[in-house]
Amino acid sequence: MINLLPYDAKKQIRAARMNVVLMRYFIVIGLAALFLAAISGAVYVVLLNTQESAKALTAANESKAGAYGAVQTQIASFRASLSTAKSVIDQSVSYSNVLTGIARVVPSGVVLDNLNLSSATFGAPITLLAHARTNKDALALKQNFQNSQLFSDVSLVSLATTPGDSTGYPTAVSISVVINKAAATAVVTQ
Repeated sequence: MINLLPYDAKKQIRAARMNVVLMRYFIVIGLAALFLAAISGAVYVVLLNTQESAKALTAANESKAGAYGAVQTQIASFRASLSTAKSVIDQSVSYSNVLTGIARVVPSGVVLDNLNLSSATFGAPITLLAHARTNKDALALKQNFQNSQLFSDVSLVSLATTPGDSTGYPTAVSISVVINKAAATAVVTQ
């Protein structure tokens, strides 16, 4: 086929085809812009709804947190009470541990005359008065106090024998000891 169209007509036909292609591009670009605008609008609406639900959830959580604020205050008060109780328990003195510790170290044949215990006696020297059947028993008392972990700084103050004593314990002994603080807080075995 021979193209007998004049050159100007050919040029106009090519331009018309190019205009049709460009018009199709403009339409496609316009539709794409409308599609993107619609998606952006939908996302904006979803974000607004999400923001409103988040605000409602935050308000609900703040009201719940207000209710838990009282619980938090009670917890803090309870912790303070527990720490106070712990400090009181840590400073408490268990006299039964001390008495059983003393009972373990007193040998047979020895009786204690007096024993005054108070919180001030722990860590300070006290004098124990006892009566024994023999001097050997009195020295065994001193030795047992020295060997015990409950006591420190054990020294013999006096040792005297009273002849003709009708009690059966003629030997009077006086011992100076320091009761360790650990004696009051834990049971220490020999």
